[in-house]
Amino acid sequence: MNYKHIHENSIVIDAHSDIPLHMYQNRMKKKRILTETHIPLLKRGEVNIVFIDLFEELHPEGSLKEAMIQISELYGELDNCSDAILIKTKDDLNEVLKGEKIGFVLSAEGLEFISNEVSMLRVFYELGLRCAMLTWNWRNYLASGTYENGGLSLMGKEAIKEMNRLGIIVDVSHLNEEGFWDIVAISTKPIIASHSNAKKITNHVRNLTDDQIKAIAKTGGVIGLNSYFTSKEGQGKETLETYMDHMEYMIETAGEDHVGLGFDFNMYLGSFGAVGLEDCTCIPNVTKELINRGYKEETVKKILGGNFVRVLESILP
Repeated sequence: MNYKHIHENSIVIDAHSDIPLHMYQNRMKKKRILTETHIPLLKRGEVNIVFIDLFEELHPEGSLKEAMIQISELYGELDNCSDAILIKTKDDLNEVLKGEKIGFVLSAEGLEFISNEVSMLRVFYELGLRCAMLTWNWRNYLASGTYENGGLSLMGKEAIKEMNRLGIIVDVSHLNEEGFWDIVAISTKPIIASHSNAKKITNHVRNLTDDQIKAIAKTGGVIGLNSYFTSKEGQGKETLETYMDHMEYMIETAGEDHVGLGFDFNMYLGSFGAVGLEDCTCIPNVTKELINRGYKEETVKKILGGNFVRVLESILP
């Protein structure tokens, strides 16, 4: 099979990107980060949809302001961009699936910006939020991250129910295991891990146990594989090959209907990148490897984006 042909004729989705933070950090330079830097790269990688995450650094007092500025910057660039749209509805999704525009799904890498006001989820939903993690690596009013102990707070449990009601995908990446199982017990909708890998292959706190992987699959959700935390030798040693080792294990454990991509490319923020997966222009390398490792075209298309399309269709109005 010709991997280039398959890639070109697939819907390709990256379920985790820090583009809003990159825009926020450069806003005073008057650069059009989205349209001049990221969209050209996404086109070269033939990416159709990207989950773009709000991420705040001024915890806790400044997080609301930072989130609002990031959304404002996003809207400001999209207002004058004919190449991309923000996906809020099934109609928006279908426009992306049928056309040549890139679709962005507004997500959140932690809900610090709502503080202890679950009702604010409605406000952010109206602004376009369609996916969110309760917290990043640390503790907030809702939950505890991978480096903290403790499950969801009462407010966190209320937030999950409200996210289900509104149509905001619950993302469990960066959550600790106690909080994860609280969500599994509460959520009535598919849950995702937008950028997580297999702990059985690489024993890192950010990776998922086999039981967690199977639980996500049981909800109808999807796990997007991250380009980090794939090497047994530690961070900075990640390669396309170590990524594919996790990919094969995840397909075997979760099933082909529950695996996707969530690279977390952020060399543009000064971080290191996996060799062979430095940025979104390298995504065709994954398609090539899947074909080389004997996966059928139907399976490859599910992993590249079809599985995340299914989740989006299940929550979008």
